[in-house]
Amino acid sequence: MAEEQARPAKENAEENKIHLTIVTPRGVKFTEKADMIIMRCVDGDLGVLPGHAPLTAALGDGIFRIFNNGVEKKLAVFGGIAEIDDRTVNIYSTIAQRPEEIDRERAEMDRREVEATILEESEEHQVRRLRVLLHHALIRIEVSSHLEEAEYLKYEEEKEDDE
Repeated sequence: MAEEQARPAKENAEENKIHLTIVTPRGVKFTEKADMIIMRCVDGDLGVLPGHAPLTAALGDGIFRIFNNGVEKKLAVFGGIAEIDDRTVNIYSTIAQRPEEIDRERAEMDRREVEATILEESEEHQVRRLRVLLHHALIRIEVSSHLEEAEYLKYEEEKEDDE
């Protein structure tokens, strides 16, 4: 009797799940039933629970989070389209990577390289900004020099008038 009661409860739990499928150009990448999904869209994060209203969303680059029975799984997803209805989420993405598919050393190397480039670009931007400030200062010096000449000329004119 207890076994019969446990079976419908388990079936109800399975019915209250989202069926997730992630497809890349290489085919079906990932399928799973989930309690909740959070994905990065181009305009922010989107959470999906069973019973969600139908929706199509453009995916951004980010962490795709899958929650199931208290366990969170993460995938790296870079762009794509999400088609959502009440119990199904289909993801069509160019790149979707599981943690074990990611070369951590390469990602760290890429991060260091990009950060160095950003610093160089920042330094170039800083130099450009400083050149503009220098140019402005030189213009001000030139113009203020004219004022001294004008003051000198004014003083010379007043001196001549006094004589």
